[in-house]
Amino acid sequence: MARRRGILVAVTRRHHGLGNRMRVVLGAQVLAQLEQRDFAYVWPTGRGFGARLDELWEFQERRWPEPLSRALAPVFPYRDASLGWLDDAARNAGVWQIRTAHALSLPSGGGQWHDALRAMRPVETIRERILELSDACAGRPYLGVMIRAHPVAHDATLQSSPVEWYLDRIDWIRAVRPELGLYVAADTDPAFAQVAERFPDCVGQTDKGPYNSRRALQAAVADLYLLAASCHLLGPHYSSFPELAQHLAGSAVALETPASEPATRFEAQDRLSVGTPLRPQIRSTVLR
Repeated sequence: MARRRGILVAVTRRHHGLGNRMRVVLGAQVLAQLEQRDFAYVWPTGRGFGARLDELWEFQERRWPEPLSRALAPVFPYRDASLGWLDDAARNAGVWQIRTAHALSLPSGGGQWHDALRAMRPVETIRERILELSDACAGRPYLGVMIRAHPVAHDATLQSSPVEWYLDRIDWIRAVRPELGLYVAADTDPAFAQVAERFPDCVGQTDKGPYNSRRALQAAVADLYLLAASCHLLGPHYSSFPELAQHLAGSAVALETPASEPATRFEAQDRLSVGTPLRPQIRSTVLR
C-alpha cells in the first residue's frame, strides 16, 4: 500500500444541520481518497444535534473529538470549501482541517460527494422504517413533499414557503395526475396535520421527538429516502435537506420550490419515475 501523505479532517460545527454535515464529510472523504490521505471527521453532538453519524448510516471512518481539532487549529488552521488553498505547500502539511457548511469544489472526474451518499447504507432500524413507510405508499408513484415550519428554520424559508403554497401545488398536480400518492415529511406535527386534513390519504411520520434529537434525526433519514424515491419533489426555499434528497435520487427527480426555476415545475405530460426505497437512484419509469 502506498504511504499516505497525512490526514484530512472534515470539521462540522454544532449548529450545522444534517444536509450541511453530510456534504462536507462526504466531500472531504472523496478528497482524501484523491489526495491519498487518511480521513477523519468531527461531528459534534449535544442538545442542538443529538445523533452521531454512525447512528444514522453505517459509517466506519474515524471520528475525531472536537477539542483535538480546536487544539490543532493554531498549527493546522481551518480551510474552506473552495480548495483554492490546495498547493504544494499545503500538500506538505501533515494535517488538513476543512471546516465549512458548503459543498467542496472537488475536481471534475474524481467523484463527488453525492456519489458517496448514494453508496451509503442506513443503519438497520432506519432501513426497516424506510421499508415500512414505502409499503404504506402501496406501490403508487407519489409526490414527495418536504415542509419546514419549525421556528428554528431560516426566516427566508418560513416567509417564502408557507404550508399554503404546498397545498396549492398538490391540488394543481393532483388535478392533472389524480393517481399520484403523497408522502409528506414535515418538521412539525401541526404542519403535517394541515396537509393531512386536506389530503387524508397522505403518508408520513409524526411524533418524531424533540427537534434534532436522535429520534428526530433517525426519522429524518427515513424521510430522506422516501422523498428521494418520489416522482417529484416539492420543498422549501433555502433549505439543504430537500437538496440532499434530490442528490440521493439523482437527476431523474426535479426539486420544485417557491423560488426555483420554471423548469423544475411539474408538468402534466411528465413521464414519472419512482425509486427503489433503499437505493432511490435506481429508477423505474411509470408511463403516462
